[in-house]
Amino acid sequence: MKSVASSFTLSCAAIALLACMSGTAGAQSREVYTWTEGPVVVRGSDNTREQLLKQTFMEVYCVDMPDAGPIENVVHGTLRGGAISYYRLAYTNGLHGHVVTSTLPNGRAASDEYARLLQREQDNALAIRAATSGERYVVGTGTSTFGSTVEMRLLNIEGGNEDGPFPVTRPLLNVPDEPLYSLSVHRLFVHGGSRYEIAVLGVPAKGESRAALETRATKLADTMVDSLQTCTARMEAKTQAQPGR
Repeated sequence: MKSVASSFTLSCAAIALLACMSGTAGAQSREVYTWTEGPVVVRGSDNTREQLLKQTFMEVYCVDMPDAGPIENVVHGTLRGGAISYYRLAYTNGLHGHVVTSTLPNGRAASDEYARLLQREQDNALAIRAATSGERYVVGTGTSTFGSTVEMRLLNIEGGNEDGPFPVTRPLLNVPDEPLYSLSVHRLFVHGGSRYEIAVLGVPAKGESRAALETRATKLADTMVDSLQTCTARMEAKTQAQPGR
């Protein structure tokens, strides 16, 4: 199966779409996101389960990943000269949970950046729908403890390609909406000078319907958002309370 490259990064507004799902070159722009540090791969048997489920990136965020079943592996590192932090936990039940962050440009307000994120994803959805269907790339909005969120659901998407790992890149498979190969659920928001994307990529179990897989992926994504925001708020409060801060 060929793929159509929908290239996304939290650090710039580029979107690369190969024309009309044909697999032919015609990208408006194309960026390759190479690893600066890592990727570090930790197998599910390498550490205690408690260690595998906890992730902290400097003083930017922390998250306690849901205990959603056996763990295949954890991957983490940075890309694009260290501008993008990347974390992925792969469960053996077909769900992969991701956290990607990057820093806002100096002087840009969080509200302005959120508006940019939302507009970009709405533009992406229009372009992809014109080549496929209205179900392929769905964009909405929501709220969270850290403010407004962009909410997305994509159908039949790869787990990254030579341009970079998912969801830094989002290569769409050059196939119809059905049968279902995979789907992803995304939550984007801005907080504390950083952009965040939480994304869950899911592969259906044998006989699993799209609705059932979407329910599983959405539950994991929303649980990750709640955990990350709760843990990060506690970390920030503790940091601010330290002497000399």
